Amino acid sequence: LVSLSEKAPMRKAFLLILMSLLCSGLGAQQLAERSFAIFVDKATAEACRSELADYRDAIVADGLPADIYADDWASPEQLRDCIRRLYRDKGLEGAVFIGDIPVAMIRGAQHFTSAFKMDQQTFPPFDSSVPSDRFYDDFGLQFRFLERDSTHRNLFYYWLTGESEQRIHCDIYTGRIRATKAGEEGFAQIRAYLKKAAAAHKENNPLDRVVSYTGEGSFSNSLTAWKDESITLREQMPAAFREADGAKFYIFYMYPDIKDVLARELARPDVDLMLFHEHGTPDRQWLTHLSPAETDDGLYANGRLAARQLLRRNVRYHADPMATRERMIREYGIDSTWFDGWDDPATVARDSLDDLKTGIVLEDVRKYNPNPRFVIFDACYNGDFREEDFIAAEYILGSGRTVACLGNSVNVLQDKSSSDLLGMLSEGYSVGQWAQQVHILESHVIGDPTFRFTASGSVSRPDLHSTDTASWLSVLRDEKMPSDLQSLALYKLFDLKYEGLSDLLRDTYFSSPSYMQRLQCLHLLPYYNDGNYATVLKAALEDPYEFIRRKAVYYMGKVGRNDFVPCIVRLYMDDYLSERITFNIWQSLSHLDTGLAAELFDEAVDEADIFDKEAFRKTVQAGVAGARNMYVSSLRAMSDPDYKRYKKSFTQSLRNNPYPALVPDALRKLADTSEDTQYRILLAEALGWYVRAWNRAEVIAGCRQILSTEKDLDPDLADELTKTINRLKEYMR
Repeated sequence: LVSLSEKAPMRKAFLLILMSLLCSGLGAQQLAERSFAIFVDKATAEACRSELADYRDAIVADGLPADIYADDWASPEQLRDCIRRLYRDKGLEGAVFIGDIPVAMIRGAQHFTSAFKMDQQTFPPFDSSVPSDRFYDDFGLQFRFLERDSTHRNLFYYWLTGESEQRIHCDIYTGRIRATKAGEEGFAQIRAYLKKAAAAHKENNPLDRVVSYTGEGSFSNSLTAWKDESITLREQMPAAFREADGAKFYIFYMYPDIKDVLARELARPDVDLMLFHEHGTPDRQWLTHLSPAETDDGLYANGRLAARQLLRRNVRYHADPMATRERMIREYGIDSTWFDGWDDPATVARDSLDDLKTGIVLEDVRKYNPNPRFVIFDACYNGDFREEDFIAAEYILGSGRTVACLGNSVNVLQDKSSSDLLGMLSEGYSVGQWAQQVHILESHVIGDPTFRFTASGSVSRPDLHSTDTASWLSVLRDEKMPSDLQSLALYKLFDLKYEGLSDLLRDTYFSSPSYMQRLQCLHLLPYYNDGNYATVLKAALEDPYEFIRRKAVYYMGKVGRNDFVPCIVRLYMDDYLSERITFNIWQSLSHLDTGLAAELFDEAVDEADIFDKEAFRKTVQAGVAGARNMYVSSLRAMSDPDYKRYKKSFTQSLRNNPYPALVPDALRKLADTSEDTQYRILLAEALGWYVRAWNRAEVIAGCRQILSTEKDLDPDLADELTKTINRLKEYMR
């Protein structure tokens, strides 16, 4: 044990109590090139002494020197300082936080999240902050301490400063292991888990059994979007596609009781990886809205159940039952019988049982004791470790074989890639090493981050710590390398600021047969301001991978170049049955010249061979009109006094809809000293979302002008202006 307490007498006594944890050969470990740290609170360390030692020894036996550091961690800063000292002195590669470890609640950093945009002025800090271990594992991020939570004493609030780096780039990997019960019951959970994790290190277990589930509401329930996952996962873990039960793909449409099917999959002892694409809360995985029905009677029963549930939900929010029921009758064309029994205890109880069929709740997880070794929750809040209990924790703490999960502490974007570089796991990289490359603010490893599958043995695994660009270029060009390791090389070359990478990314996109490698090129190219990104975006609209087409059209709007309009019109005419692509088309056109779009659509419809051409034309016209209204509403909210009451909400909406055409108007408002300071701060923050806009250099110049010329500038406004400048500069290589 290595104790870092500043209280010498307590430290000495505690070292004597836990002397059995001293690691043999400590001097040699201090000289090791890489190391791993196990951080634990003192009470847990004392209660789990032998299990901690066995877990540490299992990591050491894997070739990674490890030490245990126990203390009464008083603040995140104390732990962060220790981590950085170990990184400097002992080559720290990763860490795990066991037990009662302080949680950093991050504010002012919503641009690092995929979707979380809760109003930080209106909602309480507990709800509007992001629990994130990027505070510990990304050394480039700088924070200002705000306060300690008065109720939840292990929560500490921090503000991301403008001077901080404005891109997540983790220097180490981390994981969390925390009991969901108090006292001895909780210590028993930790002891049992550490035994399981230590045993897993001794197994020979290649990644050759994969199960994926897509829940209702994911990807707009688009089968076009769903079908490609079998292709991408085959690229990343080919061993799972050699036998009939090696890779299974489920979607909520398939069975009346999909929960029972998934329970059986979770019980399988051979599953290595399970992916859940679903909606979630800390205490629930939402699998489906209603059980699928195959008969008219079943559909009618589902409809009445939905009506009763909606009425109850409205009443919970203090709506009048009779008025709500009358409104629903008018809106949905139903009659009063649809609500029969809505407040009858027996019906409520029966409906509650039906509701349980649509999701996996905490009690289910405790009953299932899941077996998949590693579980990815592509879902909101399933990894919310500020809560006393949460889904991901129950997965690892059960008596099943699950050792690690990747979960999100807040809500996440529906249209995000959850499997970037996932092929690293097939080649023997640890869960933590993989997550380190792909983390966002809210994603976290719950469990042992050093857990790894047995490498395929087909190639020599590149050293993640190499700073030699020549070696990474050789990885990229080695045709025997799995495509995800070639993509890893692109990320490493990006971090090493390799000259010529933009052209290399462009050429790789056009030459690669790999769906996922082309996607990684699309992820990295927007950081370069040289035209290659626009070239690839145009080509990407014809990519066979639906997700690439979907994201390409989405980002065309964020760039805001009107030469994209003909490409988007052509994409719609070719691919209008793809729901997610169609949704993004109308979103993107609101950022572009909708007059030009209307003209080109009219010509395209005239030339198209469509059964009901006029009905099709009306659909298109409605889409273009909606896109135009989105832009006009934001412009009016910014400049029209009659729209003053929408000013704040529309300004905040620019974070999701950063219209490049609004930049001149926004900069004029931002520079207007007669405007309310809080509004100017909101506007400065919103302009920080213009990272892909063709005129982002104009935003940087405008913000710099205010910083250099305005006297007595409000410190918070100055901080937000600096943050926006630094954010946009990241995309100006």
